[in-house]
Formats: sequence, C-alpha cells, structure tokens
Amino acid sequence: MSAGYGLIGLGNVGSGLVAPARAAGLPVHAYDLDPEARRRAGEAGATVHEQVESLVDAVDVLVLSLPNADVVDAVLLEGGVLNRLAAGSVCVDMSTNLPARTLALTAKGHDRGVAMVDAPVSYGPEGLVSFVGGDPEDVARVCPWLDAVTVRAFHMGPHGHGQYVKLVQNMLNGVIMGVIGEALGFAEHAGVDLALLPEALSWTGSRSGMLERVLPAMAERRYGASGTMALHSKDMGYVLQTAAEIGARAPFTAALRGVFEDVLAAGNPRWTQTALVEWYLSDGVAAPQRTEIDDEVTT
Repeated sequence: MSAGYGLIGLGNVGSGLVAPARAAGLPVHAYDLDPEARRRAGEAGATVHEQVESLVDAVDVLVLSLPNADVVDAVLLEGGVLNRLAAGSVCVDMSTNLPARTLALTAKGHDRGVAMVDAPVSYGPEGLVSFVGGDPEDVARVCPWLDAVTVRAFHMGPHGHGQYVKLVQNMLNGVIMGVIGEALGFAEHAGVDLALLPEALSWTGSRSGMLERVLPAMAERRYGASGTMALHSKDMGYVLQTAAEIGARAPFTAALRGVFEDVLAAGNPRWTQTALVEWYLSDGVAAPQRTEIDDEVTT
C-alpha cells in the first residue's frame, strides 16, 4: 500500500471527480466496469486499473461513487474490497446510501481496522457539496480529497449523519420541484401563458433559486438526459424507508414518490427531475384518470 486515493465508480458524479483531484496534486487511481469510463478517467490524469484488486492494493484512501446502496454492498462485501483493504485505510462513501446500511458497513470496517466516512454529495448553484459523517480524525484524513473535489464539505456529525442530511436535502429538493410542477399544471389548466410566469413570480415572495432554475425548464419542457429523475426517485424511497425506521412522518415525500414513479413508468428513464411537470400538465404522460363521484354525499 502506498499513499494515494482510489476511486471506484466513474458515472454521473464520479467521472467529474478525477480532474479537480489531479489539479490539486492528488494521486488518483480509478476503476469502473465501463471501459469507456476508464478511458476518460485516464485522459483526466488518473492511473487507471483494469481490475479492482490492483486499485485497492495501491491506495490508503478508497472513495466510492456508486449508484445505490446495493451496489455499494456488492463492491465492499460481495466483491471482497472491504476485506482486501489494509488495516489503517479509510473508505469514503460518496454515494447516496441508506443510513442503516452505512452504520452496518461502519461496524464491519471497524472489525477490519478500516475507518469509514460517509460523504454523499449534491450539486448546488456553486458546484458539488458534500455532507460528511464520521469520526473527526478520520474526516480530517480525507479533507484533502473533499476540499479538492467539492466547493464545500460540511461535517454533520457521527457516522450516518452525512447520509441523513443528504436525504433531508433530497426531501426538500423533490417536494419543492413537485410543488412547482403542480403550480404549473394548475396555471396551464387555467389557460395562463406559462412563458410569462418566471418573470412575474420573481417579483413575489415565492421567489427562490429553485423556482428561478426549475420553472423555465418545466414550462419549456426541457427534461435533460442524465437520468437524475430515476436516481432521485430511488433516494425518495430511501427517505421513506429510513423514516419508517426512525419513526418520522413523511407524507409529502410519500405522495411525491408516487408522482416520480408514475412519470418514470410512462416516460423516459433518462429524464431529469424537471419531467415531474408531465404528471400535472393536461396531456401529462401519467395523469390520473378522472373517477366518477356518486351523487349521494355523506357527512
């Protein structure tokens, strides 16, 4: 083992971590199942590995940027990576994971002498932000990496708290987007010119950064092609599962998750979250069918 940072996962987020880390002078070793992703990482300055085992043997800080909790477990546990990491290593999970899974991995890492840090990320107006959970001394060890690849990294508390805060962020992001879509659907059904809404609303108390970014894209039906809607729906599922575990109520998240799933089922799996508006528009891809109401009303 030599000093170095190993990155497993070169997808939507991971592919953008190599260049800033190299620009900061950090040695980066990279691996992904996709040969094209490995090629791009090599062009960005990483030492590319064809096998995950050789990457693990070359580093003392391992970074994961993977699509979901099942893949994290598959890499660390079924794939044997956690057992292969040398005692004294640190594993930083930048994936959005279930807090309960994070805590289970932390315990397994402790048994192996491997420190775990959860550091899920979110894109904000200024760039990539990370919410970090873990022991302060372990977080300090990985600060050079986090400082290089994010605009801000917030240490939110002990293990799992990075994941909890990421889920809070997803709740807020998703519900606000859902309400914007609902408002646009209402306006369209009323015959309002949607193109006039962004400027008019920007002068009101409803003005917000989210409204300014999302409203025009929804009004113009610009849905993108990064697949973040599917990822966000997965994260909303994590919120609901975690809420049940900790005894929290999440009725808005539960309702919105249904909208996410309806639009994904009827639309394009590569859409971004702005496609939520499809559910609300008059010709929405997954608008609920009108049901007959009995004439008799009971009180």
